[in-house]
Amino acid sequence: AVIEVGIGGRGDATNVMQRPVVTAITALDYDHMNVLGDTLGEIAYQKAGIFKPGVPAFTCPQVPEAMAVLER
Repeated sequence: AVIEVGIGGRGDATNVMQRPVVTAITALDYDHMNVLGDTLGEIAYQKAGIFKPGVPAFTCPQVPEAMAVLER
């Protein structure tokens, strides 16, 4: 099953899944800034909350500020 996160990964209810098969982040934009942050770097940090150790993670090309956060 594919489970899509709600607003953001870090505080999202889907984080109850401890060992997903794979995680992915689509193109980041300035959505839900009142919750996720004012910059694409801050938004990327929140979205990266779905990443889990040892689980493959995928994303599409992102602006450098966001990609730097996602690659950490």
